[in-house]
Amino acid sequence: MDAIASNSQADELNSRTETTSPLLVEPLRKLCEDLNTNVVGLSYLLNGLGQPGKSTGAIRVYRDIVEWAVLYDLMKYRTWGSDTIIVREGMLRTKSFKRNVFPEIDKQIRTAYQAHKARNITVSLVGIAKQNAVLSRLSVALELEETLHKPYPCYVRVPEDIEAKCYNFDRTWLDTLETSEPDEDGTYLYQSIGKLFLVKFGNRPFDPVWPVDIAEWQLNEADKIIGQLTQDAQPGFPIPDFPMCVQKAHDFAKVNGLEVEILQDILFEGITQNLTPEEKEKVLRMKYLGQNLTKIRYKNA
Repeated sequence: MDAIASNSQADELNSRTETTSPLLVEPLRKLCEDLNTNVVGLSYLLNGLGQPGKSTGAIRVYRDIVEWAVLYDLMKYRTWGSDTIIVREGMLRTKSFKRNVFPEIDKQIRTAYQAHKARNITVSLVGIAKQNAVLSRLSVALELEETLHKPYPCYVRVPEDIEAKCYNFDRTWLDTLETSEPDEDGTYLYQSIGKLFLVKFGNRPFDPVWPVDIAEWQLNEADKIIGQLTQDAQPGFPIPDFPMCVQKAHDFAKVNGLEVEILQDILFEGITQNLTPEEKEKVLRMKYLGQNLTKIRYKNA
């Protein structure tokens, strides 16, 4: 677990890439080492950490960067024995990285993809979200036209011009290497590696539709990738027709029940470590003052 206080300073994040640090985040270290930068150098938005009104946004950006670092690690530094799909809960695009940093990440991931291909193994990268601005805008039209009202799983690719009209910010969110235009120096600046599909994994006409990003370099394999995801999504629970791998990952990642109690005890020990036993007992009494112990008993039963 990587805990960050809202009053932490931006430079403190750089300790996450130091091999001797107890705060080391190994995938993040590999990403920064390959890009020849530190953590703060990955994004302008991280500089807001420790500043009033900006820390919350900076922490969200750091979380997104760590997620991309894990994807990067899985693509480049893992050896897969068979065809594999790496699924990200979220789209394959981000505003967290600097515009000149993300293309380097894309380049490294594409190189890793080709390295797996040379071993006759396909490692696919897919992003799946629970909501999307495009799906929200097109929902009425999709229902009126009954585009996905089929008694079998189906999908449709969203045209880029329609997708662009659903956003009111810079096109770097939509552009990939293939669709971006170089600047005066011949540098390509973009913040996406995926193309958007709307997918219905269920067999019934009114099953939910999900936004899915497929990596630009695998668009010709969309049928195969979505077909494999369908096999994983149909037995999905508790969210029906949503990839089970993502739901299981969420179950493993969330902290509740016993884990929360343990973290609270660790926090209590940290807060009271310089207090006398009598003062510590008073703080402990205040912790439980007013709590409904009966409610807690039956909640955990």
